[in-house]
Amino acid sequence: MCFPAIPAPPSRKSYHMKNALTFLVLGAALSACGGSDHAAPEAPVTPPVVVTPVADPVTVASQAVAAQAGLAVIAGANADETVYDVAADIGDTWRITFDNVKKTYAIRVLSTQFGLSDRSGTFSAVTAGHLTTYTATDFSVTVDARTRLLSGNIKLGNMVSTVSGTGYAVGDVARLAGSYIFLGAMRNASNGGDRFNPKGSLKVAADGSAQLCNGGVFNAQGVCSAVSPQLEAENASLTLVKDAKNGLLVARQGGQDFGIVHVHAGDRGLALFIDRYSRNQQNVLRVGTIVAARQQKIGSEIAGSYACAAPGISAKIEIAGNTATLTNNTTGKTHAETITVNKLGLGAQAADFDGIAVFKDPADVPADYSMFMPVSSSMAVEFSTDRSYMGMCVKK
Repeated sequence: MCFPAIPAPPSRKSYHMKNALTFLVLGAALSACGGSDHAAPEAPVTPPVVVTPVADPVTVASQAVAAQAGLAVIAGANADETVYDVAADIGDTWRITFDNVKKTYAIRVLSTQFGLSDRSGTFSAVTAGHLTTYTATDFSVTVDARTRLLSGNIKLGNMVSTVSGTGYAVGDVARLAGSYIFLGAMRNASNGGDRFNPKGSLKVAADGSAQLCNGGVFNAQGVCSAVSPQLEAENASLTLVKDAKNGLLVARQGGQDFGIVHVHAGDRGLALFIDRYSRNQQNVLRVGTIVAARQQKIGSEIAGSYACAAPGISAKIEIAGNTATLTNNTTGKTHAETITVNKLGLGAQAADFDGIAVFKDPADVPADYSMFMPVSSSMAVEFSTDRSYMGMCVKK
């Protein structure tokens, strides 16, 4: 701190002059000490810019669907783990766990038709936007963080399988009630023969009972009816029950299992992945996959790029307008196919059917075409009439 010097008392004669000088000196001293009222103004402070993050609409919609259906995230052993239950198209159900700190994975076999055993190892991962691809020996799967969807190819034991599943577990079966459409692929477990491509409508009631209408839709009276004179409608009665031992949702037909149901919380609504297995009347084990989604018209929203996987097949599909460009990643060959939306089949089997697009290569015979069903913004499924497997396509 600084103080001005105090002058000696003035004589009467010089009082007025010295008094004036005293005030001048005092003023100068105060100015030197910062006491003046005329200090330089401070520079204005610019307030920080607050950026509010924009919520991803697919994530928001998926989380809303999960909450409405009462789904719960499958918990890992600790916060480092993420867990997914998947339907393998060989008729198995596996649980895949990733430890994202240790970079390890574990496959736990929950249900198998081939006596397969658990497996574990290390992985590498690459993230691009909302998609993370995990790779290991005989193992490549992609996870969409927005919807907790997993899809890809895995070899377990001597079996190669396309897998698709979810990071959610079902809490209340009643909240799955509603109407769905489905595509599927089945074959003999022993030799891949007697291929069968079920397609149609699925209705789930709040009490867990379900009706699967293959080749048709449910009319106003709730009866399974063919959508085309060339298709024979066939109805199957199912019951969805939770297994008390492992918490899995099992579909039963009569006295035997029909398959295990996994529920995907897509932004377009719930979707069901059914690990299909059962024995037919000749006691032949039949395996495959059925995927069901909420029925709604499709249009330009299916445009984009898809990475598709099926046993022994890796492909890319680019959709623009009414054209699908398909590339076989193994051979490098590319060809274009025309797209007809909201149809079930072509030619004599053509029928209006919201939610499915038909792809047709003009160079193929009339009986060869494929059906493409979007499940969510994360994925679609694709079935070609010249194959016994269904492809799982992750949208990039």
